[in-house]
Amino acid sequence: MRRYRGFMLLVVVGLAAALVVLVGRWTVERSSRTVGVIIDGPVWRDMAVREGRDPQEFLTAVRAAGATSIAMYESTLKDLQEQGRATYLSGGEMLARVRLGTMASPFQEFVAARRVRTEAVYVQADGPIKDWVDTSFRGILGEGRVRRVDGLLEVLGTLADLEELGLGFYPPDVAAAAESGFSVVLRPRNYRGLTAEGLAWKLEAMRRLERPSVVVFEGADVLGFERLIDEAAAGLRAIGYRYGRVEAFTARRKQRGEDALTARMRPAVIRLFSLTPEEMATTALPAVVDKFVRAAQERNIRLLYVRPLTQTPAGIDAIEANLTLVRQIIGGLRRHGFAVGRPEPLPDASPSRVLLLLTAAGGLALGAITLAELLRAAGFALRPSFLWALVVAGVAATAAAAWGGEGVFLFWRQVLALGIAVAGGTVAVAAPLTRTGGRALFRGLSSLWIGAGLAAAAGVLVGALLTGWPFMMAVRTFVGVKVAQVLPPVLVGFLLAFGGRAGDVRSTLRQIWQWLERPLRLQYAVVAVLVAVVAVMLLVRSGNFGLPVLGPEVRLREILEDLLVARPRTKEFLIGHPALVLAAAAAALGLRAAVIPLAMVGAVGQAGIINSFSHIHTPLVLVILRTFYALVIGSVLGGLAVLVLAPLVRRFGPAPAPLRRRVGARVPSPAADD
Repeated sequence: MRRYRGFMLLVVVGLAAALVVLVGRWTVERSSRTVGVIIDGPVWRDMAVREGRDPQEFLTAVRAAGATSIAMYESTLKDLQEQGRATYLSGGEMLARVRLGTMASPFQEFVAARRVRTEAVYVQADGPIKDWVDTSFRGILGEGRVRRVDGLLEVLGTLADLEELGLGFYPPDVAAAAESGFSVVLRPRNYRGLTAEGLAWKLEAMRRLERPSVVVFEGADVLGFERLIDEAAAGLRAIGYRYGRVEAFTARRKQRGEDALTARMRPAVIRLFSLTPEEMATTALPAVVDKFVRAAQERNIRLLYVRPLTQTPAGIDAIEANLTLVRQIIGGLRRHGFAVGRPEPLPDASPSRVLLLLTAAGGLALGAITLAELLRAAGFALRPSFLWALVVAGVAATAAAAWGGEGVFLFWRQVLALGIAVAGGTVAVAAPLTRTGGRALFRGLSSLWIGAGLAAAAGVLVGALLTGWPFMMAVRTFVGVKVAQVLPPVLVGFLLAFGGRAGDVRSTLRQIWQWLERPLRLQYAVVAVLVAVVAVMLLVRSGNFGLPVLGPEVRLREILEDLLVARPRTKEFLIGHPALVLAAAAAALGLRAAVIPLAMVGAVGQAGIINSFSHIHTPLVLVILRTFYALVIGSVLGGLAVLVLAPLVRRFGPAPAPLRRRVGARVPSPAADD
């Protein structure tokens, strides 16, 4: 690294700026430690009815168990009829029942007067409910589609549309929930025919409700999707509501329009986690509790939306099981230092553009070092002035983006973060393996910790660049996760195979061609297939969804979660870190053929460290603890492997001999045995 002193100084400056940014982020995370626990009101009431209990007494017990909020849905004609509050029929149904002689009063008198319209729906309800339904239909659909005829409410439209139309929130129901001690969370639904006037009526009706809290939209769309999102956001902000943004791991589970609404509601947005009814029905109680607690602990979720357990084992009281569910979620949150109450949105604090510019300069310098070494290995010799020109151009582009539009700057920061992740994951493995001297065990462990330090430095740069409200709210995320996993092992293999040798591009290509001309031995083919299978498995599992976790790994995870504050990643402590220890030890023991394959596997662990820092929704404290735990466990496993390997090599391996062709830039000849 001597030839890169100027670049290394710039990296240090970038790291200093990045640390300042991350300290500010840590301060924000530390100040946001209140979590709200929401129960799905209608579903919990149905649970009580199914078990023959009084719904109100059950909800009071749930509130006493620690739940803070209750979710209420918009009333529909279908809901009101099931509750016995209203009755409705389409015009066609009324005529059909008259012919069958099953029509009841007052519908019978209405039909007798020959006033039935088949293109309308007719509603009968008691006084207050009828007035409220009348007002709601007129406000949403307009005066021209609603009228009162002979004591019935006539609404023009199809039965399928009108019986599922959200009519709003009946004020006495909202007041009753608030009097029970709950904070009310409203679940408005979008209507495909919603007009600007209808939206304004809905928002005004919500404004008149008591104790405005949070809105979590029902269905596939946010309110106002897609042409009225601006008006919906402005109205919700004006009346003091917060938007509960549901965490979605795939695009299919996202509500349409949620990104646009989040941008317009900024910063009055709180991230929310829930399990679907299907997940609640198939997951055991301890696992359900764990998922909710970890959502708050590991992903900065501050609203937990809890549905009841509907499939309890035989002999288990469903009411008590669900009260236990709430108590254990509350207890788990408090054990991890959270307060349970009404959370506030994260402040819209953005890092200084100057600090981000310095951070980007450090990352660009790291990228320049990596690029120079890769091109040197390929046979190209770059002048330092050319590398500096690249860095200056990158800094200029960053400055232009920083003082341009926010969207451009956010995207540019994502691009820089990906480049730094690839460069850092490569240097973190290749650099430690160029050192000389030392016994196998010392070489192995020191290479791991030096490499982890370099990876953590790259992770700090990535984490600082991605710090900001859009990233912390998961509106923007780290892009190229799989690229950052795949490229470093490949580049590490290339550097160790060709780095540190004299030659040009033609000699490099000639050597690669000579390798390709060699006959493929069966044992090498088997090893290549196994490595490819493992690589594909790691790649597929690098997202939120992929291959299922095997039973033994599940049990190992559970043990680590019970013992440690933050569970380390399996691919780091069990695969990547031990492999890097063995790679350096193999170089010291003269196992030349094993160095490159082990180093490439070791790059998986270093890329994992950087990836942990790229998860901006994960608190920094947990990232640091997770990385440290993985290093300690990986060091123990790798060290034990070296202690077993060294005597075997000494006894059964080939006699040590100087390496005719060095592996990597400065991988030494075999050192003394441990």
